[in-house]
Amino acid sequence: MSNEEEMDVSGNVEMVDVEPSSAVKRKRSEKPSSAVTQFTIRNPPWSYLQLSLITNSPNYQLDALTAHLHLRAALSQFLGLHGTAIPIDILKLHNNDVYIRVPREDASALVIAVGGWVGKAGEGWRVKTSSSWAIGLRLSAGADLFK
Repeated sequence: MSNEEEMDVSGNVEMVDVEPSSAVKRKRSEKPSSAVTQFTIRNPPWSYLQLSLITNSPNYQLDALTAHLHLRAALSQFLGLHGTAIPIDILKLHNNDVYIRVPREDASALVIAVGGWVGKAGEGWRVKTSSSWAIGLRLSAGADLFK
């Protein structure tokens, strides 16, 4: 009878798993808890932009739907159907300022499109800031923690 078989009282042979000594895992030594981990994000997936709508009307109130339609019109005029396929997330509206998020590879096309767009009533966009990180855009009340 080998190491892997055992005979019980009734005479039946039962198979028992036996791990060879080479399969036993060694325990890793614990690293000190004060170790600092560093990493670099080379290609952030999003770009964040702050745009300002310039209009002739002093009391113009910009809403999310109108901002989205103006941005789509600018992209459609510049890139056609391909421009309308660029996803735009409106993160915040403040007066005539719009904070948006777009995929990083589409950010330059959006900047060019909105920079050259003039609407029917003479309105246009001005790019105030552009960043790969939302911290510079001051999107939330907690952003002042990083100053």
